[in-house]
Amino acid sequence: MKTIETITKRGSKCSAVIDGEKVKISLEAASKFRLKEGQMDDDVYANFIKFNDYCLCKKYLFDMIGRRSWTVAAARQYLTDKGYSAENVEKALQIAKDENCISDEDYAENYIRDRSRTTGEYRLRKELKQRGVSDAIISEAIDKQYSPSDDYDNALALARKRMEGREKAVRTPKARERVLRYLIWRGYDYEVALKVVEKISNEEK
Repeated sequence: MKTIETITKRGSKCSAVIDGEKVKISLEAASKFRLKEGQMDDDVYANFIKFNDYCLCKKYLFDMIGRRSWTVAAARQYLTDKGYSAENVEKALQIAKDENCISDEDYAENYIRDRSRTTGEYRLRKELKQRGVSDAIISEAIDKQYSPSDDYDNALALARKRMEGREKAVRTPKARERVLRYLIWRGYDYEVALKVVEKISNEEK
């Protein structure tokens, strides 16, 4: 038998002292098991703790995605690092998916749309891959939100902004190489980056 010594509720937070140990309690779990001070059968307690951990995991997840966007993989890793079991993490993630609160498709499309003016396709793919988004989802999002025809204009604007205020910035081979490397680092194709450097070089003459 387990002994629930005290139960403390403050707003949306709840905790209990069980056999001398303070335990964080989900209000959902407390309500379902009608938690009250006194004795609790070991089997009932085991079920309560399992459900309580799941509820806490789910609440933590929804608090996370309420503050900012997450990929499924990133959310999974974060919850795991917080100590939640793999089973509870997957159950919580499934609920969030079913309620359209977390979606790699939406994340990828928003990510590309927000960054496509200053980042080339290669880097967008790499960054989304690092965040755990699948190749198929990335490709679909690229098709929807990315326009390769804008690469030259976007890269040119980016290079001009970087060179702003620098007289004769790209007249030397070394300076041109730096701009070229920068654009490639930003994810633009080599040929596009080279055309941009040549364009700016001609403007400086």
